[in-house]
Amino acid sequence: MLKHLLRFSMMGVLILAGCGGGDDVNVDEFDVTGTSADLEEGRAPIDPAINDGNFELTWKVDDDDALSYTATFYLSVNSNLSRNNDIEFASILCDNFLSCDNDKRNDEDCYFTNDLEMYCGDEDSVVQYDVDEVVDSLPMDAYIIIEACTLFDCDTETHPVRLL
Repeated sequence: MLKHLLRFSMMGVLILAGCGGGDDVNVDEFDVTGTSADLEEGRAPIDPAINDGNFELTWKVDDDDALSYTATFYLSVNSNLSRNNDIEFASILCDNFLSCDNDKRNDEDCYFTNDLEMYCGDEDSVVQYDVDEVVDSLPMDAYIIIEACTLFDCDTETHPVRLL
């Protein structure tokens, strides 16, 4: 009996070791390039009247050799992630086989519209998220938050923006 228990314990350790790390994830870099040059304190301006409201998210995550992670982006009125109050406007799976590579710096084109919607990717093929619950009036100082998660851990970083 002890022999079987020991064998199953060793198999469990080997299976977990083969899953490829992923115990600790860190957002090493996160930047938002707005529709024009940064304002005071590095705040990225995002204006729907300039270049169709196009802004770019750039990030690099150390996923501790996990097979993949998910990068989720939120619009927030403060620099702390609160799923009850913040609006998720994009979620991207990053691994070695998709356009978002879990071992490299990634970027994504996103948009802020006159209808107070945010989305990333092609307008015709993605969901556009209403952000009017967060936006009281324009211009408005806010934050874009990235949350990177593996199966075992999550990390967040923020970037200040000004919605115009």
